[in-house]
Amino acid sequence: MTEYFIYLHSMVLGFMILFVVVIAPSIFQSLEPSEAGTLLRRLFPRMFLYGLVLTLAAAGMAILSAQYNLALISLLSAAGFGINAYVIAPSINKARDELENDENASTKKFAWLHTASVSIFATQFLASVFCLIMI
Repeated sequence: MTEYFIYLHSMVLGFMILFVVVIAPSIFQSLEPSEAGTLLRRLFPRMFLYGLVLTLAAAGMAILSAQYNLALISLLSAAGFGINAYVIAPSINKARDELENDENASTKKFAWLHTASVSIFATQFLASVFCLIMI
């Protein structure tokens, strides 16, 4: 079971690095801002759900291997993906819509939500690195 845990967290790291290094820069270099926004609105929830599934599976593998500390870290990472998918991403979309529809709308809410999402994402990356080091 330990090898599956390693594979799963390696997959998490892989898709996170791929997104940050390849996908996001390519989107912003290739598309107009409004088109990039439309694509990202579809991509982020799916990406977060993918991370949620992988980290839940990793938690299951850790439990089966009696690695309860790593299971807890994996579950916390899964919670972060869930929060990003079901709370923060929809709130970011709503804040972005408000900015597009009202030129007087504040950018502070959008900026705060984006920072929260990126912070969770970075913490999840570090959690996967930690899990791989500890295994």
